[in-house]
Amino acid sequence: MIRFLKLKVHQIGRKVKASPFLNKYFPRFRDRVYWAGDRLSFARAGFIGAFCMMLPVPFQMLLGSILAYYTRANIPLATALAWITNPLTMGFIWYGGYRFGTWLLDTPPLKNIDPNIEIASQQWFSDIFPHIWQPFFLGNMVLGVIIGTIFYLLIAHFHGIQLLKQLFHKPAKSGQ
Repeated sequence: MIRFLKLKVHQIGRKVKASPFLNKYFPRFRDRVYWAGDRLSFARAGFIGAFCMMLPVPFQMLLGSILAYYTRANIPLATALAWITNPLTMGFIWYGGYRFGTWLLDTPPLKNIDPNIEIASQQWFSDIFPHIWQPFFLGNMVLGVIIGTIFYLLIAHFHGIQLLKQLFHKPAKSGQ
């Protein structure tokens, strides 16, 4: 099964890299750093993917891929991390960002909301959104930077941690 998945990923990668549109408008698209990468490329992708995950905008995955291209980050990792916010998780993640924003701005969260107002309806945008947009966007943006920075540092320094473990790991004595 794993071999089949690896084969499919390689097939998709070959098709994407051969795309005339992508090669015309993104000339460096075939560069190895975008697909295989190095530690710095993966660290950048970790920041970009986590930051885009927290943004309360549509097409986070596309935004993450474009930002990864322009910052020479690993495109598959940045795209995959942006997928963490999906229709099942976005409500919880963005509500957490809103609550964090209310804490940052020291504003009370809205409590007396009419439950009959449908989210994202015209009435919701006219009655509720003007009161929540500042903590909502600020909280999600700041959390995106914080989580992205954590991902960046973990990925960038993971290799160093592995080297330190190997350096201080004492091999077992054999034959005595």
